[in-house]
Amino acid sequence: MEEVPTVPESEVLSLIISQLIAYGYSAIAQSVADATGAISDMTPSHKLVELVQLGKEKMESDGSDDEEFTADNTKLASESSQDWAKAKGSSFDPEAIQTAVSKIPPNYVQLYYTQHKGPCRTAAFSADGRFAATGSHDSSLKVLDVQKMKKRTGEAGDKPVIRTLYDHTAPVNDLSFHPNGLVLASCAEDQSVKLFDLSKSGVKRSFRYLQDALPVKSISFHPSGDFLLAGTEDAAVRIYDVKTLQCFTNSKTNEMHRGPITQVRYSHTGRLFATSSSDGSVRVWDGVSGQCVRCIEGAHGGNAASSVRIMRNERFVLTAGLDSTMRLWDISSGRTVIEYRGHEQVSQMLQPAFTYNEDFVLIGDEASSNAFCYDTQTGALLTKISGQNNMVRCVVPSPTDNGILTCR
Repeated sequence: MEEVPTVPESEVLSLIISQLIAYGYSAIAQSVADATGAISDMTPSHKLVELVQLGKEKMESDGSDDEEFTADNTKLASESSQDWAKAKGSSFDPEAIQTAVSKIPPNYVQLYYTQHKGPCRTAAFSADGRFAATGSHDSSLKVLDVQKMKKRTGEAGDKPVIRTLYDHTAPVNDLSFHPNGLVLASCAEDQSVKLFDLSKSGVKRSFRYLQDALPVKSISFHPSGDFLLAGTEDAAVRIYDVKTLQCFTNSKTNEMHRGPITQVRYSHTGRLFATSSSDGSVRVWDGVSGQCVRCIEGAHGGNAASSVRIMRNERFVLTAGLDSTMRLWDISSGRTVIEYRGHEQVSQMLQPAFTYNEDFVLIGDEASSNAFCYDTQTGALLTKISGQNNMVRCVVPSPTDNGILTCR
C-alpha cells in the first residue's frame, strides 16, 4: 500500500486561520490560533478554498475519491491564476469569442432601496459578501447588512442600514473594504482617505486618516490588507503602508500618467494593479516592484478612461471611457480582445463591473436610468435593467452571487 504524503499540522492550521479571516471571522481565527499555538501572520487568504476546489476537480476528473492530492497540485494552486478563475466559475475564453453563444442574463429585481441626501457616487461589498457600503455626494457613508437587504421581514428591527458615517467634508469618490471585512476605507474630494472600524458599534468617525494635497479619486486595498493603493488628481500612483502610513510612489516620470488618475484597482492576488486616467491612458503595474508592465495609450480614442477592472485570470483588463465604449484588453499584447457598445458615456465617470462569475459586464447609461448588461464572451447587449429613477453612476457586484448594487 502506497504511503499517502501528509501536510504538516502547522501549515494546515495556518491555512484555516487565514481562511477564517478572509470570511470575516477574525475573532474565531484568533481563538483557533490561541488554542492551537499555530504560527500565523493573521492575514486573509482564500488559498484553502483554492486547494479544496482543485482537489475536488481532480477527484471528479479521475473518477475516484481515493486519489492523492500531491504537492504538484499545491504548487499549481498558488501559481496558476487560470485554475483559480475556473474554480470561481469564470467561463471567459478569448479563443471562443467567434463561436460563443450569448448566455441568458440574470433576472434582476429590486429588493431594497435607500438614499442619501445627495446623489450616491460609489459602493463596495466586503470580500465575504456580508456587508456593503455606499458613498455620497453629500459626504456621508452608509454601511448595510446584505442579508437584511435580501430578506426584508417588515419588523421594527429589520433595518439593513446598520451604520451611517460622517467624517468627510466633501463628496465621497470611492470605497474599499479591508479583506477582513471589519475596516472600511473611503476617499473624497476633501483630499483625505479615512479608515473606519466597523467592529465598534456607535462609532461614526474614522480611527485613522491619510491626508493628501489633492482630491483622492480612487482607492483599493491589497488582498493582504497591508497596503492601500490610491489615485489622486496627481499623475503619480500612491501606495500606503496601512500600519505605518508611509507613502510609496513611482518616481519614474516616463511610467507616470500625464493627467489625473480616475481609478485604481488591485487584481485578486495583488500581483498586478491597474490605473486609468483622464489623459486617456490605462496602465498595468507589477504589484511587487511597482513597475509599469503595460501601457495602453489612447485606450478610448483620446477620451478620458473612467475605470479599470482586472479579470481573475489576470490576463485581461476591462476599461470604460468617454467614447461610450467598454473594452477588454489582453495585458500581454496590449490589444483589444472585445468591445461593448450600446450605452452612452460621454461626460460622466461611470463605473462598470463584472458579475461575480465574470459571465456578464454591467454599466450605467447617461441617456437613461437603466443599467446595461452585456455578455462578457460575445460583447452582445443582453438586457437593460430598469427601475432606477436617475442615471446609474456605479454598478457593484456581490462577490458571492449575481446580486448587484446600483448607485444613482
